[in-house]
Amino acid sequence: MTVAFRSFVRTLAANSALLRAATPPPSRLTLVLGNESADLDSMVSSIALAYALSQETSSPVIPVINTPRADLVLRPECSLLLSHTLEATGGSLSSLTFIDDVDLARHTALDIWLVDHNAPASRQSFLEPHVRGIVDHHVDEGRCLNAAERQIEVVASCATLIAQRLGPLVDPVLAKLLIAPILVDSSNLNPAARRATPSDIACVQWLSSLVQWTPHKQPSTDLATAALDASSPDDLYATLDSLKGMVSHLSPYDLLRKDYKQWQVADAKGKPWALGISSISFPLKKWMKRDGPLIEQAIGHWIAKQNLDMALVMTHGKTKENGIKVYGRQLIVAFSPDIKTGQMVVDRLANVDILGLQLLEKTSGAWWFTQSRSESSRKQVFPAIKHLLERLDF
Repeated sequence: MTVAFRSFVRTLAANSALLRAATPPPSRLTLVLGNESADLDSMVSSIALAYALSQETSSPVIPVINTPRADLVLRPECSLLLSHTLEATGGSLSSLTFIDDVDLARHTALDIWLVDHNAPASRQSFLEPHVRGIVDHHVDEGRCLNAAERQIEVVASCATLIAQRLGPLVDPVLAKLLIAPILVDSSNLNPAARRATPSDIACVQWLSSLVQWTPHKQPSTDLATAALDASSPDDLYATLDSLKGMVSHLSPYDLLRKDYKQWQVADAKGKPWALGISSISFPLKKWMKRDGPLIEQAIGHWIAKQNLDMALVMTHGKTKENGIKVYGRQLIVAFSPDIKTGQMVVDRLANVDILGLQLLEKTSGAWWFTQSRSESSRKQVFPAIKHLLERLDF
């Protein structure tokens, strides 16, 4: 029997309580886990894929937002979209399960679906034997090969793959939820961004036809009043993009943790490297003007906090050049004090074509670059860095 999205949302609170109960439930649970950067695509895809899977089983299917609940305030575009969607369907943000709400290590009867990543984060590797399915749009890391389903396709947004899977189950509310990350991740289907695929474009056209747009509504960047009752996909994108870019109030440390992923990569001699990559929607020039030396201090603290060997900080956004706003990317590279081969690693990094790095400055604790290949986001950069580290033999 088909379950409506509204009905699924109303089960979230009770199903979340099953995970938090003092005694694990006797029956198996299916969890849909997004990636640890917990961006808009990851959160939306977790909820939407859980809804799709709920059509296939009578057992509880629970989306898990892979970030601490308190960190949702770092992502106003996510908070707005999720609260708007859940409230429109009889739920609330409190109905959702966040990663710090539960201790997954104590649960043994789990079936895990990974969405928006295809291998558990290094800190969640204990979940790998439980992975039953994958829906993702990143480069295949070649893990979880025993999963019954592994759908890994190159699209701008994982939400595109989930929308295709849902098909006729998509109602107007769910359509707006799904179209949002596709617009954000493709820069509103902008050809110059080189992200949107034909699948993304077709999906946006289809979802847009289902959304109940509000005529003549102006986009709002005020969290207190923005209701996402936009008049078009362009208006919806404008609101979400503005909210995503509202980072000037965040400390350097909060910027580093807002959109962050971490991996463990073994080099040619078998040494494990703890690698972390932060993505920050704040041009380096503006960030330097605001925080100066506090940036390098925060990176050092972050490396220590996360026990990293190597940290990459990818900054991006528009700055004025000759009176014209131009989009660009920059990269900061730093290492743990225990790593004595940082310069040699950076020398190899400078030759990675997908980055197109030009050195701006070398300080005592970091290397600062412009990235001429501005189309290369973390999705493209991590595989290149992973390949580099795997070939290190010194």
